[in-house]
Parts: sequence; structure tokens; C-alpha cells
Amino acid sequence: MSTRQPDRSEIEAELARLLASPDFAKNPGASSFLKFVVEETLEGRGDRLKAFTIATQALERKDDFDARLDSAVRVQALRLRRLLDAWYEGPGADSPVRIQLTRGTYKPVFVYVSAPVAGGPAAEAAAAPAAAPDRSLRRYAGAVGLALSIFLFALFGLMTEPASPPGASSANAPPIPSLRIERAEDAPKTLTEVAQALEVDFSALDTVILRKPDADPATVNAYALALRPLEKSYVAELVRLSDRTIVWAEQLPLPEGAGAIARQARELTQRLGDAYGVIDVDALRLLNKFDGMPRGFNCTLTAFTFLKTQSTDRMRVARECLEIAVAANPRDDDARAMLAIALVYYYIYAPLESEREAALARAEKLAKEAFDLAPRRARSYFARFITAFAAGRYEEAFSAARGALALNDNSTLFARVIGTAYVVRGEVEAGMALLTPLANLPGEYAAALGAAALGHELRGEKREAAQLLARPGASERPLALILQLSLCGADADCARDPFAELRRNFPGIAADIGSALDRMGLAEPVKARLLPGLRAAKVLAAER
Repeated sequence: MSTRQPDRSEIEAELARLLASPDFAKNPGASSFLKFVVEETLEGRGDRLKAFTIATQALERKDDFDARLDSAVRVQALRLRRLLDAWYEGPGADSPVRIQLTRGTYKPVFVYVSAPVAGGPAAEAAAAPAAAPDRSLRRYAGAVGLALSIFLFALFGLMTEPASPPGASSANAPPIPSLRIERAEDAPKTLTEVAQALEVDFSALDTVILRKPDADPATVNAYALALRPLEKSYVAELVRLSDRTIVWAEQLPLPEGAGAIARQARELTQRLGDAYGVIDVDALRLLNKFDGMPRGFNCTLTAFTFLKTQSTDRMRVARECLEIAVAANPRDDDARAMLAIALVYYYIYAPLESEREAALARAEKLAKEAFDLAPRRARSYFARFITAFAAGRYEEAFSAARGALALNDNSTLFARVIGTAYVVRGEVEAGMALLTPLANLPGEYAAALGAAALGHELRGEKREAAQLLARPGASERPLALILQLSLCGADADCARDPFAELRRNFPGIAADIGSALDRMGLAEPVKARLLPGLRAAKVLAAER
């Protein structure tokens, strides 16, 4: 390695190559971090780089950012170092200049290595344009699998800074749950790597704020995940800090290898931190003491409960509390995104066409506002996806969906809704890549079964479709009920119960199933598979 110092033009050229690389393109938070610290250092301000400056000027955090409580910059720096290592071990191996971020400092170091090899990997990477998104079935499924194995590099956008939770200014409004990950200083290296993987995974969630291990706990909704080493395993304990209650605990094997560490961290993150996971359920249990209209994180949990159960009563309550939050705080991106999502479901379920169209128009406006306020939040992307999909702008919708999954591929809600969207548009393999893992989870994920059953039916796998529809809870969603009705056909006894269930729980859909299929976004070939059976069952408005 040469002792010669690179000049400014060489450093800027290397920065441009890094920012154009696929891994950095998928990580806008890390890209902004890198761009900011490099430019500040080139301007002679590198020694003044502090966590607060990086958080507020590069990561779009608010002015009340506190590095003692929020690990955003530390976790983002960890991610950036790993991205840089991956670049220089792979496509950037022949780069003449290297940008390094030494542990313990935010000031980058610029090192001249050697002249680039003509036509080498780095040159090819710099010359190649960014690949256009490929929604082909095989490549999409492969991308999902690849993301699981290298998620520490592929996640982008840091979610540790909370948006204002709906109604958070109210005196008794509970905050979004916070979590700190604790391990002993002398913990084995593997357990330290597990803890680091968990930090990165939890930082992508919208439902949990990741705190530094030594942060003072909040009085409400504060948790710690303690990792206690044993000989060849460890115990993970989720502790409610307000009263030191162990909410959940399990003994786990120490994983061997980076892939096993990534899988174990992903499973723990989903189980504990996913929407309506262990932390949410415990928080909801404690929040039952708050009377009246749900506020703060209680309102968010009400909205998540609706998204899980698809109950129209829950939808009404969620809409009411989210409307209050939106009116109270013009900068509450979280409430706007959640309300946009709820309004899309109202658009699909409501019986009155005029109200439906107004609801969709408002949903699109709210989704845009949420994205403008927080363009690096997974939920902002998800709100853009769901509103664009309902409006029939499918290319735009799936582009936003890829953004939501890249920001947070641990969300079973995102996977279920986006996987369903792929299936109903006829992109069955892409959809099943997301839905099949959910269909194999316990019964609480029954919301995915109807869409997965439709995917099997479209593949011609009738036995597999029937098995999924027979599982508990599968018939509680409109798509599953419509599929059942289509499969029943002219068998009146078979169709009686599903249609009664559809009319009882989703009257707006039962009133005109044909129109509902359009609102759900079903592609013409998919509708063509369902309509003959629905006509035979005499459940279409024109057939009744």
C-alpha cells in the first residue's frame, strides 16, 4: 500500500464509484453518511465530525437527537464499515484509492493503493449502469434469498429515530416501545456478532426504537434483550424494564458462520419486534389501562390489529384515532402513513362508491406527505406502494414495494401484502417467494393463507390450495372467501358458509364481488380463473 496521499479529484472519483455501486444504492442512509463525512473532511472539517452533526445533517434526524439514547449513528457507522469492506474485497478490489472509516472515529481516511488494472472489476463496475429492476419470477425469488444471506449489507435506511407516534403529545399517550440489546463484556465472539446483527436488524423496524446499551430506560414501553452465554448456547431474555419482568425467554444454540448468525437474528427480530410480535403484544396488554380513544402507540397498535384481523370495527377505531393524530401534528409521518394504509382498505371494503373514491384520493395525499416527511422510512415506502397499487399504477407500486422490503425485510405485514399483490397481478413466483415462509408460520399468520392458496391454484396445485384453505383462520379474509366460492362453483352447500361469512364481515365486497376484484387489483388472467366458478356459485351481482 503506497504512502502517497490521493488528491481531491481521486477521492471524489472513488466516492462517486462507491455511491453508484449496487450495495450503496440500496443503502441511502449509509450513502448519505459516507458522502457527508467525506465532503466535510475534504473541506477541512473532519476533526469536527460528531454524532449529532452526522445525525442531523446526514441522517435527517431531528434537533433533539441525543447520541446517549439513540444508537442511530453508531449502528449506521457499523453498517458503513461493512459495506466498505465488502466493496474493497469485491468489485472495488482494484480501486486505486480506498476510503476507510476507522473504528472509533467518524473522520474517513483516504489511502492510495496503486493504479487501477485496466478492465478490472472496479473499472467494469464503475462503467456499468445501474441494473434496472427485474420483476421476472425467478430472479425476484433469487434476490429475496440472497437478501437473507447478506442482509447485514443489503438493508438500507436506519429506522432508529422515531417519528412522532400518533397522539404522542397527549399527557397519557404511551410512546413507541424502545429496546436495548445487552450482553456481557466478556461474551464470546459469536454472541457479540449475534448482538451486532440484532442491532442492525432491529434498527430497520418502525415499531421499535433501538437504544444504546447504556441508555437510561424510559418509564413506559422500555425493554431490554439480554443475551446470556452458556457453554455452547445462550439464553435470550426479553425484560420489561419498568418492573424487570421477563416477558419472553428461550435457550438458543450459538450459530456457526455468518449465514447462521443472520438467520437467527432475523428470526428473533421477527418474533420479538415485528408488528404484533412479542413486544407489541406485551405493550398492548399494559396499555389496556388507557381509557377512551387510543392515543400514542396504542393508536398504532390498534391500526396494526386491524391490519392483522381485517376487522371493520378495528378499522373504524384506527381511522378515528389516526385522524386525530394527523390533525394534531402536521409533521407526524407515522400517523399519515398508517392512515393512508387504513383508507386504502376502506376503499376496498366500503359499499359506497363515492366515499371509496374520496378515501383513495385522500390516502394518496397522505402517503405523499408521509414520504416527503420521512423518505427513508420503510412505512413511508409501504404507504406509497399500497396507495399506488389501489390506484392501478402497478409499476410505481412495485418499485415502492421493493424499497419497503429493502428497508425492512423482517416485516411479515409487508411480505404478506406485497406478496399478495404480486400473486393477484399474476406474478405468482415473486409473490409465493414472500408468502410461502409466512404460510409455514403458526396460525397467527393466517392472513397470508388465502393469497398463498390462490398462488397454488394459479400454479394448478389444487391439493396444496385446498390444504391451506382448510387451515384455521384461513377463511377470515375476503380473498380466501372469494377463492373458496370460486372453487365451490355450483355446489350450493359448499358456497353457503363462505358467502354468509363474506356478507357478514365484508358487506361492501359481497355486494359486488366483480367490482371488488377490480379494486383488489386482480389482473385479467387471474380474474378469468375465478369468474367461472363465481358465476356458477351465483354470487356475482349480475347472477343473483
